[in-house]
Amino acid sequence: MEIVPAIYILGEQCVALYKGSLEQKEIYNKSPLEYAAEFVSQGATKILIVDLDKSEFGTNLNLEIVKELRRETDAHLILAGGIRSMDAIARAFAMGMNQVCLGVSAEPVYVESIKKYGADKIIVGIKAKGDEVLTDQKLDFPLKVIDFAEKLPSFGVTQVLYKDVWKEGTEIHPNYDEIDRILRMTPLRVYASGGIGTKKHLKTLKEIGVKGAVIGRALYDENLYVKESLMEFSATHEAERSAQ
Repeated sequence: MEIVPAIYILGEQCVALYKGSLEQKEIYNKSPLEYAAEFVSQGATKILIVDLDKSEFGTNLNLEIVKELRRETDAHLILAGGIRSMDAIARAFAMGMNQVCLGVSAEPVYVESIKKYGADKIIVGIKAKGDEVLTDQKLDFPLKVIDFAEKLPSFGVTQVLYKDVWKEGTEIHPNYDEIDRILRMTPLRVYASGGIGTKKHLKTLKEIGVKGAVIGRALYDENLYVKESLMEFSATHEAERSAQ
């Protein structure tokens, strides 16, 4: 299982949201670049960058910070936040991002983006409240996570990032049931986000079979550490230990 630190940027600062609310957030003193350097020094090879200003307000306030993270960080970077068009995807890759995470509203470009860049470069983010997808699309009925997930392979999608905002920033536990449902009912590889706060949570996610655990607040609050999490739950590190 991959351990993926998440750097959420709002107003050029590193933040952790509580249940997806911009009003209920914790602002951290270290800069996004400082956190990235810290995570890499502990062994992180992949980092998720979430530009909240871009996703929530459509602004480029954090653009220079994102560029600096690419210049100064050797890690594999995934960019999320407000990427809804082919032009936005192209700009992300032009900045040197390794992957992009597209939200539900970017569905019209799933097929084209995968044809152009390959399925390994595109992750679809499913932001949800429990089993219901959060979307700004006007729908007659709530869109269930599993219904949305089941149609993604037809677009060529192979990997998703599921985040339950009801769990976000709580560190109480992820939404195991919905994650397990996606894994059992689709061929998708799943990154899990929201509610991760302890080694027990990571152990359970690994047992379920997720591709990666995306961790934010627990790392900032030092309830979890990248190095220890990698040593205990990363398949790469387990293979290295077995070979010794």
